[in-house]
Amino acid sequence: MASPALAVQDLVRYDDGVVSARVFSDPDVYQLEIERLFPRTWLFVAHESEIPNPGDFVTRHMGADPVIVSRDADGKVHVLLNVCRHRGRKVCTEDAGATTHFRCGYHGWTYNSAGELTGLPFADAYQGRLDKTQLGLCEAPQIDTFHGLIFACWQPSVSLRDFLGPMTWVLDMMFGRTDAVDVAGPPIRWHADANWKLGASNFVGDGHHIFTTHGFSTQLGLHGLKPAGSTGQPVGHSLAMSNGHGASLVSAPSGSGEAPYMALPQELLPELERNLDDFQRKVFEPLVVVAGNVFPNLSFLETSGHTPQEWGGPDQPISFLTLRQWQPTGPQTMEGWSWVLIDRNAPDEWKLLSRQCYERVFGVSGTFEQDDLENWGQITAGTSGPRGSQLWLQYKMGLDLEPTQDWPGPGTCYSARPPFFDILERLFFQHWVENISG
Repeated sequence: MASPALAVQDLVRYDDGVVSARVFSDPDVYQLEIERLFPRTWLFVAHESEIPNPGDFVTRHMGADPVIVSRDADGKVHVLLNVCRHRGRKVCTEDAGATTHFRCGYHGWTYNSAGELTGLPFADAYQGRLDKTQLGLCEAPQIDTFHGLIFACWQPSVSLRDFLGPMTWVLDMMFGRTDAVDVAGPPIRWHADANWKLGASNFVGDGHHIFTTHGFSTQLGLHGLKPAGSTGQPVGHSLAMSNGHGASLVSAPSGSGEAPYMALPQELLPELERNLDDFQRKVFEPLVVVAGNVFPNLSFLETSGHTPQEWGGPDQPISFLTLRQWQPTGPQTMEGWSWVLIDRNAPDEWKLLSRQCYERVFGVSGTFEQDDLENWGQITAGTSGPRGSQLWLQYKMGLDLEPTQDWPGPGTCYSARPPFFDILERLFFQHWVENISG
């Protein structure tokens, strides 16, 4: 790039509604993300229910950096760079487990679950030149949680609460609506030949791909946007939050007969009363889809429907809640990480049905997931060539759309008929380019 600062800032033309194709394939752009974006922003690393006991750990990534998320002997959570201070080898190669220490397999340097260097072979040979107190595993200086979601940051400029801003209002309804929402098992992981931003931008605000990419769902009546017997149209609200966050809320049309509160079981309704305020419950009650993205790469989805009898279970309302993180592994590759979360006090049968629903729809082999991955891989391949990378991609839908004036909730709300526009994706890319520009 002949003029890096000018070229980077020009990758996104917000007012024109266009984004350079280079954002999805250019190695120079990817390097700026690794150096400027991921070290400077709060990143999701784990859920507290994944490490419930002292000694528990999981291994994750913060951008290109491998980390260990551990709970020490006193129960404190640490996010440790998974790199030995001796010669730079990873000290932990397991995905998850429980241990009192991490021992490097190269030369045996040993660290406790808090990251402190506790032992090294042949210590006398260093002739007192090593200060063990200064050679523990590097730890993220800021770690915080919100409704069990653990975030960390290498170079924090604001607190986690300030970073999330009004997005906390939506996260309350997803992860704080009952007394506890837990991860149900380890994350499903898959490799994809696709740029990480395609997943994040899709979840932050691309609703209109459903009718083409997932067209089978509406043709078969599975999507539920307007069930038989309903009157009126579904109600959609797209919420633009601060710092590149965004969420879309879709409510069932009147007369749809959809089960309220995302079809959560009746046993949980008292917990909803305790944990959500009146307006949150009013918004949450008719919802059938909630999708969004916490900048940069943490997406979430909750959707409700039915479990057909031909699936081997009762025909009853059901929903599932999933988190997914798009981990960059290169300019044209990523890993998708997907967790299913379930309200802790739901009946066991409901928990089973919810997980089955998730696996059939949005697990890695689920009907929707395969469609999306095919799109993102084709986009990355198509924009990686010398001609394709010169294209300007179109995000003009609803370019002149004004915010909804009567929205009493947080954030800036947009709504239209039909409820499809690119405003949240434009805002995502605008915040992204601001972060990598310097």
